[in-house]
Amino acid sequence: MPGLFLFFIIFAIILMGIGLQMEQKRRAALKAYAAEKGYTYVPGKNTRFDDEFRELQFVGQGSNRYLRHQMTGEVQGHRLWIGEYHYQVTTHNGKSSQTHHYFSTLVMLQPEYHLKDLSIRREGLFDKFKAAFGWDDIDFASAEFSRKFHVSAPDRDWAFAFIQPSTMEFLLQTEGLEYHIRRGWLVVRNKNKIRPQQLAGMLETGLTLLKQVPGFVRETSA
Repeated sequence: MPGLFLFFIIFAIILMGIGLQMEQKRRAALKAYAAEKGYTYVPGKNTRFDDEFRELQFVGQGSNRYLRHQMTGEVQGHRLWIGEYHYQVTTHNGKSSQTHHYFSTLVMLQPEYHLKDLSIRREGLFDKFKAAFGWDDIDFASAEFSRKFHVSAPDRDWAFAFIQPSTMEFLLQTEGLEYHIRRGWLVVRNKNKIRPQQLAGMLETGLTLLKQVPGFVRETSA
């Protein structure tokens, strides 16, 4: 028994070492990516992100919330802010506790014109359940888009103006991403740890969405 216990301790130490080494490699890769693109890179934790973007649907859950691996810069005239958001949830069964960590990659763009609050994400089973009881989201002319995406906004007319037919077609081609507009920032989110190889695609998706914003929407967004 003591030998088995010692084995598990050694095994846990080895796993911790491997995890630390992988995290160091990931940080180095992110730092190199930021340097290549001309972005400012800050690996440490920003615990104030929740205060600034508490309106985001995924912010404020659990505990130990922070944004890390931040990159800031400018692209095509838009302010750029990239980061990895984390929170954790601990559950107890009376005898033991278990902690689950949740990560998201955020690619955020702020154009010169103002954007109103809006959320676009894939429809889930709970959304369908709520719809059955009358708590439905905003439906669009495209039945396929309305079936696959859950759209919510304080200003429904502005949502219809922002999401043009070409925007629906484009979003139907994307996978694994959700989109939120808060405080004038377009937030493109996936539910994974940040990886340099994912950032280019997420950034291009955000830029494409902003390119498709009609001129009259930009003029009436203030």
